[in-house]
Amino acid sequence: MSSVNIIASIIVLLAALVCYAFVAQTLRQKREQRKRVLTALKARSRSFKFMINGFPEGFLPRELTLLVQRCLIDVSEQLAKLEPREPSHMQDLQSITTQMTETQRTTKPNKPVALESTQQIKEVKICLEELYRFIHHQESKSAINKGQADNYRNQIKILTLQLTVDGYVAQGKAAAQASKIKLAAHYYDLALKLIAREARPGQFDQRVASLKTTYRQLMEQLTTDVDGDDHQPADEAEQAEQEDIADEWDKFDSDEGSWKKKHVYD
Repeated sequence: MSSVNIIASIIVLLAALVCYAFVAQTLRQKREQRKRVLTALKARSRSFKFMINGFPEGFLPRELTLLVQRCLIDVSEQLAKLEPREPSHMQDLQSITTQMTETQRTTKPNKPVALESTQQIKEVKICLEELYRFIHHQESKSAINKGQADNYRNQIKILTLQLTVDGYVAQGKAAAQASKIKLAAHYYDLALKLIAREARPGQFDQRVASLKTTYRQLMEQLTTDVDGDDHQPADEAEQAEQEDIADEWDKFDSDEGSWKKKHVYD
């Protein structure tokens, strides 16, 4: 074999090796990219499911419910395309599509749902925070415009106000059951002051009437109960708990801080 043929063979071999390495690297990058996309989509799916399952039935307004359902449908469709042999993706897609159809048929606004369990209030609060982050992300990506985002945020603020009042009432009931009437009245007073400060006129009229009735009853009980321990101030733990509940409301008044941190939607 002549030297020219040898050189040509070496060049061809080197070219083949380069092509092979390039193809192998490209395939590896595509596999890694696919893996990253799958991981992100599955995390997003879990987040949306957490929102849908975490809210009590009827708690979330129709518009916010549809927003979460549309996004979960989009995620399920993408997962079904990437993993066509995984039946759970199509099952999720069919299930959420049915739920969304039922939501679209509902035209009557939901009645306010009062939560009584402290644990449930905490879980719903986490869901609201997650939904707030998602709306901010959608706005930053121009998936929804500022007007839509503001509308969604206002609805979340109303729910948060309602949730914070529920928290005060739950603590008030617990205090009353523990014969801490003064502390119970204080919680109901906090709830009434919060509504007066943050709610629109007429927004919580029925709730306010109920809270005022209970508050008056507690105050009447205080004037007649001279032997109880309610003349003692609330201890530090109880005061700190009151401040924590109040802080939950303030967190939803700004788009700054934790709302802009990187999360599964990026």
